[in-house]
Amino acid sequence: MADKGSGKRKAGFWELIRNSSVCWEKPGFSGSWVELKDIGNDPADSRENRYLRTELFSSGGPQGRLYRIAPYEYSMDGSNVETVKAAIDEMQEAKPPQEILDDEKRLRAFTEAAAKKIMMRKKLPGDANTLSRICAQYSTGYGVLEHLLRDERVQDIYIDSPPGNTPVYVSLGGGMQPGLEGTYPTNIHLSISELERIVSILRYHSDRPFSEASPTLECDMDLYNARATAVGPPLSPAGISIAIRKHSHDPWTIPGLIRAGSITPMASGFLDLAMDGRATMLVAGPRGAGKTSLLGAMLFEVDRGQRIILLEDTPELPADHLREQGYKVLPLIFGEGKGSSPEKALRTALRLGESVIVMGEVRGPETRILYEAMSAGTAGSSVLGTFHADSAKAVFKRVVDDMGVTPGSFMSTDLVIVAGLVQPHGRKIKLRRVVQIAEVVKDERPGTFRDLFLYDPVKDMLVATEHLRSSGIVSRIASLWGWKPQNVIAEIELRGRVFARAIELLGEEEAGRSGSAARISESFDRARERMLDKGAMNDHDRFLKSWEKELSRLGG
Repeated sequence: MADKGSGKRKAGFWELIRNSSVCWEKPGFSGSWVELKDIGNDPADSRENRYLRTELFSSGGPQGRLYRIAPYEYSMDGSNVETVKAAIDEMQEAKPPQEILDDEKRLRAFTEAAAKKIMMRKKLPGDANTLSRICAQYSTGYGVLEHLLRDERVQDIYIDSPPGNTPVYVSLGGGMQPGLEGTYPTNIHLSISELERIVSILRYHSDRPFSEASPTLECDMDLYNARATAVGPPLSPAGISIAIRKHSHDPWTIPGLIRAGSITPMASGFLDLAMDGRATMLVAGPRGAGKTSLLGAMLFEVDRGQRIILLEDTPELPADHLREQGYKVLPLIFGEGKGSSPEKALRTALRLGESVIVMGEVRGPETRILYEAMSAGTAGSSVLGTFHADSAKAVFKRVVDDMGVTPGSFMSTDLVIVAGLVQPHGRKIKLRRVVQIAEVVKDERPGTFRDLFLYDPVKDMLVATEHLRSSGIVSRIASLWGWKPQNVIAEIELRGRVFARAIELLGEEEAGRSGSAARISESFDRARERMLDKGAMNDHDRFLKSWEKELSRLGG
């Protein structure tokens, strides 16, 4: 074990380290140890840049897996370690202006610039650009955790108490290889002092208390587009724990979800049609099942002529990406310290005129307001939202029994889409899948659902049921558009073919990008108008050729 540049390791730090034959590393400016050992097999995935080497092992860790990092700063020679330490020590004397201290992104830039200036002035050894970033990372930043925060595959970071006895854990996803998704222990252990330092940063930026009297703390981490939740004694008797949820930088799209196996082209075609039919939909599921990702993907299928109002307490839906692609988006952020409650934000949205209203999470007193507006027909063209429940029937029970919405008002809901975590064929890892698309049956007693699509664990896919052709949604859209129901079913199949063909033409990765999703949607609308004018909409092969030309014209 080695603690470079810091002298003798503090006595009584961890018995685990003192008595271990494993190699532990920690530069003197860090409060985190990384474990380096021979796994005995090759990694399933390996990535490297100038700051870090990351390896994923599908077996070899305490639970058969390991996410191992080898940070550059943990292998630096003594002179570079002392350079960083000296710069950090001097920076502690600096006092940035308050407006910089209050802005996490500006503070990071200021810290890196100050560290670089110190190194240049003192002619300290080492590359000033690289070492200044390390200085900022371990002074005003989150230390070794920043390597995890920068990995686009990492969706969650867990630091459980007591910190010395458990490693940091990560949850991986983000469209990577399905066999490598899931939760991994890492080779990182945080000291109590490092954990307290991180919490002090979160407490400062949130401007909220964290003590025995207020043992929970929630804070946005603007620099990394993430949100942290810290829990301390007495609520967490063994010490402080932190959970960090990262928001996606490149949002999910329908083609991206198809590529990941979360949904089929046919089911995607149905949801796309339901969006055009201005249906009211709730996306349900347990935590981590991908509800918000699915809802965000569906927003790229909204008609660009409509305005989208997003209501969230924490910005997670892809407002900026939608706006960049030409969608009309108005985000309304509510919550503590933001000047509005969810009820006030919703009432404001209802007064803003015809819009698609999107509730990031339907969970409180605002639910009754929402359903009252839906029942009265004043909630805009359609309403979408996410909900914590694991089935359509569970959604009904929670909305009616727990939130006080009348059964009759619930009938304003058209569809419930359930995202789940599945383990097909007994896999150890859990995969995100859409497991149910159910419509609310309008002519039967409230709480009656008809499954239109259900997940088949043998096929590991969502399959259409026999009820799709007699669906109330299909009949309503057929009546609205002056079509026959069989024409609507054919339209669903056509839209599914478009999604599948787009992935073939653009490639799996490119098709899943937000810009590509917007182009696919726009080129479909253009081709559809042209074929309707020609009276040839039912000639699907001809339509696909027309659509491919439009996609090409738009840069596809």
